[in-house]
Amino acid sequence: MENGSEVLDHFWIPTKAQQTSFTFPILPSYSPNIYVSITLLQKHQNSVNDLPIRMYGTIPISVYDAKTKLQPEVKLPKELVPESTASIEVSEKNGKAMTYTIAVVDEGLLDLTRFKTPNPWNSFYAKQSLGVKTWDIYDDVIGAYGGKVHQILSIGGDESEAGSKNKKANRFEPMVRYLGPFQLAKGARKKHEITIPKYVGAVRAMVVASDNKNEAYGSTEKAVFVRKPVMVLASLPRKITPQETVTLPVTVFAMKPSVRAVNVTVKPDPSFTIIGTRNKKVSFTKPDEKMVYFTLKVNDFKGIGNVDILATSGKEKASYSVEIDVLNPNPISTEVHELVLQANESGTISFENFGTKGTNMASLELSTLPPMNFTKRLQYLVRYPHGCIEQSTSSAFPQLYFTDLFSLSKSKKADIDRNIKATVQRISNFQLSSGGLSYWQGDRNASNWGTSYAGHFMLEAAKKGYVLPIGFLSKWINYQKQEARNWRNTNSYRNNDLAQAYRLYTLCLANAPDLASMNRLREASNISNDARIQLAGAYALLGKQNIATSIVETLNEFVNRNDYSNTYGSELRNKAMALETYSLLNMDTKAIKAAKEISDSLSSETWMSTQTTAFCLLAISNYAIKNADNTGLKAVYTIGDRKENVTTSKALYTSDIKKLSTENTLGITNTNKGILYVRLFQQGILPVGEEKVVEKNLEIDVVYRNKNGKFITPDEIQQGTNFVAQITVKNTTNKEVENIALTQFLPSGWEVINTRFTGFSENTSASKTDYTDIRDASIRNYFRLKKFESKQFKVLLNASYLGNYYLPGLQAEGMYDNSYFARTKGKWITVIR
Repeated sequence: MENGSEVLDHFWIPTKAQQTSFTFPILPSYSPNIYVSITLLQKHQNSVNDLPIRMYGTIPISVYDAKTKLQPEVKLPKELVPESTASIEVSEKNGKAMTYTIAVVDEGLLDLTRFKTPNPWNSFYAKQSLGVKTWDIYDDVIGAYGGKVHQILSIGGDESEAGSKNKKANRFEPMVRYLGPFQLAKGARKKHEITIPKYVGAVRAMVVASDNKNEAYGSTEKAVFVRKPVMVLASLPRKITPQETVTLPVTVFAMKPSVRAVNVTVKPDPSFTIIGTRNKKVSFTKPDEKMVYFTLKVNDFKGIGNVDILATSGKEKASYSVEIDVLNPNPISTEVHELVLQANESGTISFENFGTKGTNMASLELSTLPPMNFTKRLQYLVRYPHGCIEQSTSSAFPQLYFTDLFSLSKSKKADIDRNIKATVQRISNFQLSSGGLSYWQGDRNASNWGTSYAGHFMLEAAKKGYVLPIGFLSKWINYQKQEARNWRNTNSYRNNDLAQAYRLYTLCLANAPDLASMNRLREASNISNDARIQLAGAYALLGKQNIATSIVETLNEFVNRNDYSNTYGSELRNKAMALETYSLLNMDTKAIKAAKEISDSLSSETWMSTQTTAFCLLAISNYAIKNADNTGLKAVYTIGDRKENVTTSKALYTSDIKKLSTENTLGITNTNKGILYVRLFQQGILPVGEEKVVEKNLEIDVVYRNKNGKFITPDEIQQGTNFVAQITVKNTTNKEVENIALTQFLPSGWEVINTRFTGFSENTSASKTDYTDIRDASIRNYFRLKKFESKQFKVLLNASYLGNYYLPGLQAEGMYDNSYFARTKGKWITVIR
C-alpha cells in the first residue's frame, strides 16, 4: 500500500489456484488515495513453461473521509433588489463548526477570467501521484537471460483541472462585496447583511469554509439575479471634449408584464446642456427592452460631470448614473506679467482670464533675486506628458530644493512631498536585475545616462529624508561600479567620456567612489571639457580640492556641444553642471558668470528640453540657497477683495490666486528695503480648433482605410465601423534624429481596438518603435528616424458613440531638439447611425 511519498503497509500473500482474494482495512492515513502495487512471482524451477515468471501491476484506490468534508449552505432570496439591503444566511449541512468567508461578485466579472468558486477540499485532498519508486526484480528472476540492469518504474499521475463555463458578456457595471472571516459554532446559523449598490445583473454568492482542527474544508455557491421591474442602463465615452455633441443611448428594461409605460428623464448638470427634451416616454406590451436617445452638448467645463437618468412606471423607479470626464486635449498656454519695485514702491498689473472655463489659473511669484521663471519652468516639467526615465526624474528633481528656497503654503509643500514620493516609487520600476535603469519601462537594456541621472535624484532624495525601495541603492552602486570599470576611452556614442565622468560623480555622492576609474579618466587623452569639469566635481566631493582645481584651471572655453541623443543634454545643461563644480570649489567669479547666463536663459522664452530645464533649476536653486543673504522679503498685495501681507526670510515666495474674475487687477507694494521682482503667471487651455499647422524638419500625413484597405473619410462614419488610421512621419533632413514623440489624440466617439484579441492584427502592422503608450484618449509612439527616413504607424479604431466630435491634430516632436516639430490641423467629425 503506497501513496505519494512512502510505503504505508506491505503483505506477503500465498496464492491459490485460478484466483486469489485479499481483504485489508482502510485507514485514515490512506486519504485521499492509495496505490495497491502487486508483484506476482512464479517458482523459479517452473521457468520451463510459457507463463510469465514475474508479473507486476498497480491500481489507484480513492479514499474519502467524510470527516474532512464541510458542506456549507447559503440561503439568499431568489432575487435581489438594487439599492437595498439583502440578508444572507450561512450554515453547515451536518451542523459542523467552521470558519468561513463570504464573497458576492458580479457574474460577468467572474466570467472575464472564467473564475470558479474556490474549493479548498479539492486542493488539499486532490489525487496524489505515486511517489514511490519501485525497483523491478525482473532481471533477478529471469534466470539465464541477460546481466544486471536495474530499472526503475515510476507509475501514477495527477488529475487535470476541469473546464470552466463559457465566457459571458459583461453588460453591467461590476459589483463586489467581501465579508469575513467569521466563526460558526457547532449546530449554529448566522445571518449577514449585504448592501446592494445601484447595480443590475447577476451575482454569485460564494462561501469558502475550513475547520483546521479536523483538517476539513468545503465551499458552496449560489447565483441570483439583481433586478427591478423597471431597469435602465446608459453609456457614454470615457472622455469628452468641451463643445462636442454626444448622443446618450438609454436602454430601458421592462422585466414584468405589469410594466406598460415608462417615463425616462435626464437630470441637468453644469457639465452639459440637454438639446431638445429631457423627458421621453417608452411603451411596452410585454417584458422587453427598448432604446431612447438624448442629445447632450458638452459645456466649457473641466473635471468630472454626472449624467443621472431616472425611469419611472407607476410606483416603480429605477436610476442610473454615468460619470463623464471632460478633457480639453489642447496644451496649457501661459502668459507672464512682470513688475520691478524699488523699496516702498507700489505697482499694479491688470489682466483678463483666457481659456475654457475651469482651466483658468493664476499664480504670483515674488523674489529678491533677478527673475528666473521658476514657476513656469517647473510647471513645464511637471506637466510634460512623456514618461521615460529622464523625464520622470526631471519632473521631481528640482522640487527637492524648493522648500529650502521658496516660502510655500502647506498645500504646496504637501503637493511637492507627494510628487517626490511618487517619483521615487516610479523610478524603482525602471530598475533591471543588473541594477541599471532602462530608458522606458519594459526595456531590456540599461540607459547609461538615465541610470546615473535617476540615481543622482534618489541619492539627493535620501538625503532629504525620503525612504528608497529596499535593495535599490546597493544594486545601483554595483551596476555603476561595474560600468565604470568596463569603460574604455573609445568615445562610444552611448557611453562617452561625459557619461563616465557623471557616473563617477554619482558614485562619489553615494560615498562609494571608484578612485581607480577616476584616475584613469583623468589621465586619458582627448577628454572633453564637459567631462573634465564633471570629473573635477567628483574629486571635490572627496575633498581633493587641489586635484579638482588643477583640472578646472586647464580647461578651454566651452564649445557648443549639443548631446541631444546620448546624454539628452545641451550646452546650457553642461553649464549648469559646471556651476555645481564651481560652487563646490568656491570659484566665485566663474560661478557668478555661469549663474548669470543660466538665470538669463531661464527667464527668457527660449525653449529648453526637460533635461536642460531640470539641471538649470537644480543648479540655480543650490546656488541661491548657498549664496542667499537671508534678508527675506516683505510686501502687501490685493486682488479683488483679498488682501495678503507677505513676510518671509526666504528669497522667493509663491502663491496661487483663486476666485479670479473675467477682468482682474493686482495691486502690490514692496515694504522692504531692497528690490522686489514681481511675476504674475496666467494659465488657460484654449478652445479646440485653434491649433496652428507647423512643419519643422518633420512631415506628418494621416489617411484612413476600412478593414479591406479602401480609403475612407473620417468626416462621417457609421456607428460600429472598424477602420484603420495610418500615420506617416518623415524626417526631411540629412541628419538622424532620436527620441521623437508622436502624439495622436482621439475624438471622444472613437475607441481603440486591442488587436491582440481580434483577427485584425494583419491590418495594423507598423514600423519599429522604442516605446508605445496607449491610453483612453491618446496614443503615443516613441522612435528614431534616420536621414530622410519615413515611418508608418497603424491603429485599429471603432466608431463607437453617436455624436459630433473633435478630432485633434497630430503632433510629432524631438523631445530633446525642438528644431524637429510638426503639427497638423484638427477637424470636426460625426458618428452616424
